[in-house]
Amino acid sequence: MSLIVGIRCADSVVLAASGPSTMPSEDGLPPARQWSKKLSVVGGQAVLAVAGHDGLAQEMALSLERSLGEPEQREATESMLRSKLRDALAAPVQRTVALHRTLQGLPGFGVTSNEYVISQSLLAIPFNNSLRLFVLDPECSLTEVTQNLACAAVGSAKQIADPFLAFLRKVLWDEPDHPNIAQAELTAYWTVRHAIENNPAGLSYPIQIVVMTRSGGGSIEIVERGEREMDVMQQVIEEAEEAIKRTFRVHPSGRIEVHRDESPSRKRVPEVRFTMKPPGRGGPGSS
Repeated sequence: MSLIVGIRCADSVVLAASGPSTMPSEDGLPPARQWSKKLSVVGGQAVLAVAGHDGLAQEMALSLERSLGEPEQREATESMLRSKLRDALAAPVQRTVALHRTLQGLPGFGVTSNEYVISQSLLAIPFNNSLRLFVLDPECSLTEVTQNLACAAVGSAKQIADPFLAFLRKVLWDEPDHPNIAQAELTAYWTVRHAIENNPAGLSYPIQIVVMTRSGGGSIEIVERGEREMDVMQQVIEEAEEAIKRTFRVHPSGRIEVHRDESPSRKRVPEVRFTMKPPGRGGPGSS
C-alpha cells in the first residue's frame, strides 16, 4: 500500500508520502517490500510522486525528464503543456501494458497482476509564473488541484486519508482553501502519519516531504525536509493532541465537560442600590 498527499499554497506546493510499500506476490510467497522513495525531483524543475510499482515510476520519471528538456516545452501554452505531460507520462504505462499482454500465457509467466501496470500520481510543476499541482489517474489524464480544493490524496490508503485531511483543513487552516506553507506541511505530515498508525500492516515510515517554492523573483526552489523539521512537526502534533485531551473530559455519567484555561469574560454591570426612607412630615400618611 502507499499514500501520497499534495497541497497547493499561494506560492508553494507541499508533497508528502508514506515509506516503503509492499507489492503482492504471484507465487504465494510473502509480499515484497519496495525501499525506494515515492517523491522524485525530475529535471530539477518538477516533482513527480507515483503510487505504483517502482519500475513503472522510474520509467515515467525518465520520460517526463526528456519531455521537460525539449526547447519548445519552455514556451508552450497551457493546452500544449497538458498534452505533452499526458503523452510523456502515458507512454511508459502503455509500453508496460503492451509488454504484459504479450507475455501473458507464455510458459513461465503467470497471470499478470494489475498492480504492476496501474498507478496514481501527483505532479508539481511551475508554469506561467505559478506553481501547478496535477492529479494523474491510471490512464494519465490530468486533473488540476485548484484553489477551490487545494489538496489531494492518491494511493491505496486514500480512503483512510481523505476524512482526516478534511478534518485538518477545517481546524488548522485560516481559510478552507488557502493554507500557508506551515499549515500545509503540518497537514500533509499529520495525514500521512495518521494513515500509517491506523494501517500499520500496509503503510510504514519514514515519511518523505518535498516542498516546491516560488520566490518573488520567479526562481523555483525544491527542498526535501529532513528529520529535524519532522521532529518539530511531531512535537506540535503531540502538544495539540494533549491540548485536546485537557480541553475535553468525559464525565462518569457520560456527559462531556469542557474545561477552559481562562474563565469566560463577563460584562461588568454598574451597581445600583435602592433606599427606602420613611415618609417625612407633611408627606403622605402624615396627620
